[in-house]
Amino acid sequence: MRLTFTLSDEQFAANDRAGVMVGLPLAVQLDAGPLVGGRIDGDGWIEAVNFGRPAIRPVSLDRHVFCGRVSEVETWRDGDDTVCQATLDCGVPLRFDLLAATPTDVPRIGDWYIGLAALRGLLAMNLSDLLWQTITGSIVDIQRLSLDPLAPGFGNVHWLSGLPRQSFAPDQVYVTVEVVR
Repeated sequence: MRLTFTLSDEQFAANDRAGVMVGLPLAVQLDAGPLVGGRIDGDGWIEAVNFGRPAIRPVSLDRHVFCGRVSEVETWRDGDDTVCQATLDCGVPLRFDLLAATPTDVPRIGDWYIGLAALRGLLAMNLSDLLWQTITGSIVDIQRLSLDPLAPGFGNVHWLSGLPRQSFAPDQVYVTVEVVR
């Protein structure tokens, strides 16, 4: 299975700006980021369902539709809000955050969900990470979208064999891995 995710310059730096080259193995935490409960236009949503089959499929470059069962949940209070971080088993572990309006909106272990999100790749754990489960795969593709408005290639995508050991900000990098199961 091939999965594509965005890699931030901050995550690349936290990984000592190393190890991102086509053909190399990579361990990464897949993160859907903060999601909205209920279907919305576009991506970034998650919805409870009564049944399912674990699956994750690409819809476009880094956007994926997924279905899975909650395997881990951590909750905490932020003022009057309940915030959740959960791991969904959709064939691979997928982490997401959810702001729960009421205690009944908090995901429970064993609940099934479907959703649509752009995936982020986390290479380095930090102290705010509550749940951490990496997948391992071989890098098969790296694409860099030029976002420097002064660069002659602004808006162009370049295929790379590897990332140099330097910052790529403000550009966006997409990494595709062939997941080992």
